[in-house]
Amino acid sequence: MNKYYKAEMDRLLRISTRVVTGVFIILPLGLVFGFYKALHAPAACPGRFGNSLLILWMILVLALTALTAYVARAMAPKGYALNDVELLIDRDMKPIKIHLKEILGVSALEDGLLRSSLRLMGTSGYYGYYGLFWNRKLGRYRAYVTRTKDLLAVKTEKGLYVLSPDDTKDFAAALSQLLRK
Repeated sequence: MNKYYKAEMDRLLRISTRVVTGVFIILPLGLVFGFYKALHAPAACPGRFGNSLLILWMILVLALTALTAYVARAMAPKGYALNDVELLIDRDMKPIKIHLKEILGVSALEDGLLRSSLRLMGTSGYYGYYGLFWNRKLGRYRAYVTRTKDLLAVKTEKGLYVLSPDDTKDFAAALSQLLRK
């Protein structure tokens, strides 16, 4: 059995991603404009290396902004693949493989359960909600989701994973069937 389940971003996530992307574009452009004005002002940067340092700082800010956007997109979940051996959380960078032998069970989560979560490491609202989180009801868990409703909890020997396949019922049924084998 090889089956792929997409994980499309919900409306709220698409909006927040666009807003953050806009900030990532406007902030460096504002800095470039500000540095340009500073470089061309009379006595802008006294000293031998003043202008060079401003240009280097501008390049560094632009590069870090572009790198942050790239990594956030590359680490975001695109979907989930099931086969006879493993569950794969599909991402452009570092896809995650969970062997079926490690999975103890799968269950639906109530809507809104993740609202009170504390992000320990990861992102919330920029191309997804992924990384390490904690809340009172679930404890520590790893989320790889693209929406906040219709979520599944996959309990493993190593911990809890929260996923958001578009077709949660079919995904849960297929995974449960594979676990019974």
